[in-house]
Amino acid sequence: MTPHYIRQFRSQPGHRWFSPLLLVALAAVFYGVGLIVQFTGFLIWGLIAVGGGGDFDAWAESMIDFNTVSGMVNGLASVILMWPAVEFATRIVYRRWFWSMISIGRGLRWGRLGRFVLLALPVWVIAATVMIVVSPGSMGDLTAGVQWNRHVLTMLIAVIVLVPFQAAAEEVVFRGLAMNIIGSWLKHPAWVVLIPVPFFVYGHLYDLPGLIDVGIFAVIVGVLTLYTEGLEAGMAFHIVNNLFALGLGALSGADLNATSGPAIETVISISAPVAFAGLVVFDTRRRQRRDDLGEAADPREADDLEEAVEEGAAPVTF
Repeated sequence: MTPHYIRQFRSQPGHRWFSPLLLVALAAVFYGVGLIVQFTGFLIWGLIAVGGGGDFDAWAESMIDFNTVSGMVNGLASVILMWPAVEFATRIVYRRWFWSMISIGRGLRWGRLGRFVLLALPVWVIAATVMIVVSPGSMGDLTAGVQWNRHVLTMLIAVIVLVPFQAAAEEVVFRGLAMNIIGSWLKHPAWVVLIPVPFFVYGHLYDLPGLIDVGIFAVIVGVLTLYTEGLEAGMAFHIVNNLFALGLGALSGADLNATSGPAIETVISISAPVAFAGLVVFDTRRRQRRDDLGEAADPREADDLEEAVEEGAAPVTF
């Protein structure tokens, strides 16, 4: 691991010690404006949907209930808005989009993101299967069959469409932004991984075991961000994790507002990112060895070709 990823703000032209603080302040303003626009939009929608004789209080409660479509969309959208707020603030302070800092100067590496998603999928397939077997009822009535209806279908569409952006937005804020802010002042990787953890945990309303699970998740994806020099690994696992959690929850009729669960489910949930991290490290090292062998082979081939040319055994083309 190298500190290059977390020193991107510090390496920008015109960087000052207070530049990250200015960026945070601007991002907070943009995010606040975004929330106001979102609230106004949902309010207008509610007034139209409820009409003159409807129960507006019941509709307002549904907006914070993840078991409803409106609550799901509202909750996920409020998280997604953090990403454009960070982008605009970074553009103003550093004259570049944060998108270009998702990895070191290269933006989002789509191939790597896809590869990490493929590594995360089997991890969560196994984790979900084990959870269903060892903790009956963990997925509601999923094992008894799924009752398809319009509500379930709409919930699944909302999850599939919005969760990738919601999970990616959290990685941009709590790994990309936070780690680069701290890295602009402190160079040691431990600080940039550990300091953002309580802020990430604070945003999740779970019981103590659940918060410990979230904290371990944050540490693991923080380390993977440093190891892979980008956010793709954290994004991939976060997306797959949330798709399984919310998607299977919607299919099974589980309570998506639940803040606690059996201890065995917490253990399985903690094991999943650990297993994923192992796969990422193994895959990255394997590819690095292959690339190193390729680089080592090229000079020999070049030398052989040069000798062949000098001896007249190979044609020279321009």
